[in-house]
Amino acid sequence: MHLTQHLRGSLANKAMGNSTPATLEQPSLVSFSEHQRIDIDTPADGEASGLGNSNPATSDFEALAVHRYKLGVSVGFGGIIMIFAALTSAMVVRSGLSDDWKSFGLPSVLWFSTIALLVSSFTVEKAKRALRNSNENGLRTWLAVTTVLGVAFLVSQWMGWLNLTERGLYLAANPSHSFFYVFTVGHGLHLLGGLLAVGYVTGRVWCGHHWVTRSAAIEAAALYWHFMDVLWLYLFVLLLVWR
Repeated sequence: MHLTQHLRGSLANKAMGNSTPATLEQPSLVSFSEHQRIDIDTPADGEASGLGNSNPATSDFEALAVHRYKLGVSVGFGGIIMIFAALTSAMVVRSGLSDDWKSFGLPSVLWFSTIALLVSSFTVEKAKRALRNSNENGLRTWLAVTTVLGVAFLVSQWMGWLNLTERGLYLAANPSHSFFYVFTVGHGLHLLGGLLAVGYVTGRVWCGHHWVTRSAAIEAAALYWHFMDVLWLYLFVLLLVWR
């Protein structure tokens, strides 16, 4: 009898001893599961803030967009160069065909428009630098200044045309007058297209928009603006020589 009770007590103690470790191990399993769940749900660095610059794929896409935008603008340069090259050849040939070519003084306001356009190339370059340095205030300021200078250039060109008409130098009055209007109006229309592009980008930047191809749009607009600057310098010197 005592032996039976002793055996029962030993078995009970062993049963209780086996159940205790299982009870103690359970919290560690739960703790491990919770820890693993937290690691899975937590976003990686940079994803929570939504910073595209921390993603190499986004940077590669932006670089590719800049390249494609600049390439598209550069292809357009070829057509513009051909147009003004053809007009230059026509003017040189026409001026030597007869003695009816009359020289005239260029409106003095064209000097102001030239300076305004040169300064605008500087300001658009400052805008590009601000973009690369993530300086939003500088980007907005320099883009706005570039837009204002572009408008000032077109207004001064308009004043130059009015000055010629006041002096009786109309489009059909003389071949030299005709080429002056053709060159300046043609350049003004192309620059107006660039001004609309710069103005569009400026407006979106001032509204705080951050679109995917923003860098590409600004870089392409700046490239086109520099081209218009160089083209005007060429035309201005040409008109001074062949006026």
